[in-house]
Amino acid sequence: MAASEESALRLERNRFVKLAFCRADILFELDRDFLVVFAAGATEALFGVTPEKLAGTSFLGVISVSRRAAMANLLGSVVRSDRINDVVTELTGPKGATLQAMMAGYRAQEHDNHFFIAIKITAPATPVAEPILNQEAFVAAAAERLKTHVNAGGEGQVTLLKIRKFKDLLEMLGVSDRLSLTSAICDVLKGHSLGGNTAGMIGEESFSYAHTAGIDTEKVNREVEEAAQEYLPDNRSLETKAMTLDADGAGMTEEQVAKALIHTMKQFCTAKSKVTASRLSDSLNDLMNGTADIVKFIKRASSNKEFDLVFMPVCDLRIGKVHHFEALSRFRDAEKARTTFQIITLAEELGLIVDFDYAVATKAIEMMDGFLKTGPMPPIAVNVSSISLGTPTFVERLHKRLAIDSGLNRRLMFELTESAEVEDLSVINKVIQTFRQKGFHFSLDDFGAGSASFDYLNALEVDSVKFDGPVVRRACASKRGHELLSTMAKMCSSAGVKTVGEMVEDKKIANQLFFSGIDYGQGWYFGKPDPNPFTFAQNFAGQK
Repeated sequence: MAASEESALRLERNRFVKLAFCRADILFELDRDFLVVFAAGATEALFGVTPEKLAGTSFLGVISVSRRAAMANLLGSVVRSDRINDVVTELTGPKGATLQAMMAGYRAQEHDNHFFIAIKITAPATPVAEPILNQEAFVAAAAERLKTHVNAGGEGQVTLLKIRKFKDLLEMLGVSDRLSLTSAICDVLKGHSLGGNTAGMIGEESFSYAHTAGIDTEKVNREVEEAAQEYLPDNRSLETKAMTLDADGAGMTEEQVAKALIHTMKQFCTAKSKVTASRLSDSLNDLMNGTADIVKFIKRASSNKEFDLVFMPVCDLRIGKVHHFEALSRFRDAEKARTTFQIITLAEELGLIVDFDYAVATKAIEMMDGFLKTGPMPPIAVNVSSISLGTPTFVERLHKRLAIDSGLNRRLMFELTESAEVEDLSVINKVIQTFRQKGFHFSLDDFGAGSASFDYLNALEVDSVKFDGPVVRRACASKRGHELLSTMAKMCSSAGVKTVGEMVEDKKIANQLFFSGIDYGQGWYFGKPDPNPFTFAQNFAGQK
């Protein structure tokens, strides 16, 4: 090679190295055994040795002792052409000091499957915390990583981990320890996951991670239990249960892998459901077959009104009399192993809830006409999804039906369910006002159940809000909870919004709600759902 060519190549190489240092402090090339082939950067300042002296040594030697096993698992899980995306790790610095760092890289098939690693040191004063992926973020990361891994010739798996009574354990801890405990569990799982970032919390008591087929999941369970021990109250320990599915991605798109993951996780996280699949493809087939059946079921039920309505009293806490009823759907010959809640949730996901909401409203009107022949009765509230309110044809159709019967605004109410995501609150609010202007009352259901509840209250002009049952139960369990509920009730009252509390199971809870300033109560203390609202006639307002 001519001197000029060699000089040009060296210049080109140095240019790429300098470009790499825009995002890194140290660069490494590792062989298949994780031995350093090449190093560049601030190694003397960080490790006390020159880049040349690192050649031939184990890369794991610069990783802190507590992170070496996780790093070995991470590198071992990376197949050819697979990337490592911003993994938080720790290095062993001068005199044993621990240095926080961010690592990225990939494995290049064209370079004898060597690893190319870039490491950036993070400032001690502003440590980088690894985010805890929620279910949605985990599915997105895992589906992409598994598909890439399988396409590159690797064998992937997904393990779902359930921790018994984890929610109860968290309630025993302070806010800081709750986050530390959850983070410690996710750190262990991430250390064994594909790319070091495909693990997350998928439910109140469930976690999941995507990994290679060679991972010893029982060993990982023990590591989770050991890592958690530092944050648990005395005499407490974790009880873990795990199940693993093969990620046989052949023939499945990334979107299909994501759907199979979601279906599997929902089954796993629901106590009454049992995961029967051993592979993601089986889970996808189960979902597709079940979906086809449920689509037919929902369409038939909506078209022919093949469902029943039962009525649950909502009582005025001051006088104990029925203020109104909530109409609840009950499916006839419901799909096996599916509850009404599961069917309606799927109807929302598939966009079939619009026709069903209309069928419920019209059936409630028809039934009211029959009830009124027996005598006067309180109004009936029907649920309506935000998906339906966001569908112009549904709104127009419902307005036309309501216009047929005069006086319906004194007999029919609506409850907006939060179970579907609302993209534009201002649009939904405008629709709600078109009904309220005609005298129909609107209530916001499941208030307090999600972080968006106060945004909803601020953006949606409604007549009442219904506090979610578990929120009520927790509020009634402590003095602090009672005070928080009182504060929220006062806030709603000052805004001219009435309040309803769910899950009123006994007189004690009813009294607590009353003294918290809640206006109405709903629960088995006042009565279970009944197909005949006149079962509660002795408690109608105006009756002695």
